[in-house]
Amino acid sequence: MKNKIGRNDPCPCGSGKKFKNCCISKSEITQPHTWMADDGMHVIAPGGLSSPDELEKMTKKYQKTIRNSPIWDEMVQQYGKEKAEELLKEFQVKPG
Repeated sequence: MKNKIGRNDPCPCGSGKKFKNCCISKSEITQPHTWMADDGMHVIAPGGLSSPDELEKMTKKYQKTIRNSPIWDEMVQQYGKEKAEELLKEFQVKPG
């Protein structure tokens, strides 16, 4: 699976439209759209680009959510707490 969506590819939001006629235009987005790819989870959301401080805050909130989910217990059980903490650092919010 390729990691980048082309303008003429079907939009990952499931609308059935081409990407160029759907989510590529940020002004048309009214709700976040998510999909999984080989390089991780992607989200297209309304609004402008986030500042580095906002990205850091979102990352901390995301990591807290992971810690409070069943996946965290599974990570600790499978890898141990120290390795799970190390892996958690990879759960980050990054700009497109």
